[in-house]
Amino acid sequence: MIFAIYSCSNENKKMKVNLTIEGFKKGKIFLQKVSENKLINIDSAFVNNDKVVELSYEIDSPELFYIALDVSKNDKLLEFFGEKGEIYINSKLKNFSSNFQVYNSFNDSVYRVYIDIIKKFNFEELDLIKSSIEMSKRKSNDSLKIIQEEIKKLSKRKALYSLNFAVNNGNSSVAPLIGINEFSESKVLIDTIIKSLNKKVIDSKYGNDLRSILNSN
Repeated sequence: MIFAIYSCSNENKKMKVNLTIEGFKKGKIFLQKVSENKLINIDSAFVNNDKVVELSYEIDSPELFYIALDVSKNDKLLEFFGEKGEIYINSKLKNFSSNFQVYNSFNDSVYRVYIDIIKKFNFEELDLIKSSIEMSKRKSNDSLKIIQEEIKKLSKRKALYSLNFAVNNGNSSVAPLIGINEFSESKVLIDTIIKSLNKKVIDSKYGNDLRSILNSN
């Protein structure tokens, strides 16, 4: 009876990833996570003829995971927000890390909304940087100053968006992750984010990490 209860408990903590990669006929796939600032393998499977592959891991709370392909290509690492339960990921060998869909992960759906907007900020910033380089080459100082001011304004807008997104999504582990990545230098803003989190998120991996930053000297 004890064994049955223990097995059920483990099963409830398990994340199962059902993965399909169109065009990937044969090879090994790895499920990875960050541990001590480096990626480690936590599960693996062998793909044969485009079949659905299952990867799994016992998880205490939502966090970022990665799927890596054992192929000699640069575009071989897919990032997703994992959580307990069944998750479905559909991807293609071509543009593996950018052309994919994740289903049945609440935290990943929140993360996608955030990432999509941040990408737009980043593209806009890149365009401004290119323009500033061009103005610098032309020695057009007045135009360069205007562009540099635009970059500063954009950076502030991006930070404000990140803060508002975290505060408005306190029911997701994405919120403390944003705090860790974007506001680790500001305890005032970290405190603001923590106050917006529900208890489950506060007690999650990223919630605890964010509180550790707040309580550090």
